[in-house]
Amino acid sequence: MHEDLKQLLREEGNFGPSDSILEEFLGRMEEVRIKPRHRLIEYGSVNSDIYCVKEGIIRLFHMEEHREITFGFATPGTVFLSPHSYYMLKPAFLMAETCKSAATVLRMSKSTFDTMIDSFPEFAKWMFNLSMGQLYSCERKLSLINGTAKDRYLSVLKNRPEIIEAVPGNILASYLGVTPQYLCHLKSVLLGK
Repeated sequence: MHEDLKQLLREEGNFGPSDSILEEFLGRMEEVRIKPRHRLIEYGSVNSDIYCVKEGIIRLFHMEEHREITFGFATPGTVFLSPHSYYMLKPAFLMAETCKSAATVLRMSKSTFDTMIDSFPEFAKWMFNLSMGQLYSCERKLSLINGTAKDRYLSVLKNRPEIIEAVPGNILASYLGVTPQYLCHLKSVLLGK
């Protein structure tokens, strides 16, 4: 059951949970198919569920004035949630939506997740490790996706090529911190056109 997904979950952090913990986790989740460009976590709504990407790519973003700012992407094997909603039961700030293609996620309620944390010390250790890994990823993104717009684009091309293909240009531009027009210009310069 879910052998590929279990392997991806093991690779997501540096703590390898046992097969029994992975089976317990995946066995308590509900599979949900999400159509393209559909919001899974909406700004201003409380959504304390925990999600795991099974197939596809989920964009994580927030609004800044009247602009969408893409924070990151969740790919298969990524566990994510709304920290505001889960931790404080407040409306979500960070939103999640599918990109160009449909996605399949697994969903677990906060109460089920909390029961697993209380019941399985190994699960609690794994989730703590994933949390630390996500904090590390935030810092790593800052170190990799910096410099000029060209440097940032080349870094994504080198380190996350699947994002380039799966994400519309305007979303990639918001992730890189440039306008869609500048991203088009940058691509044409790099391709020598």
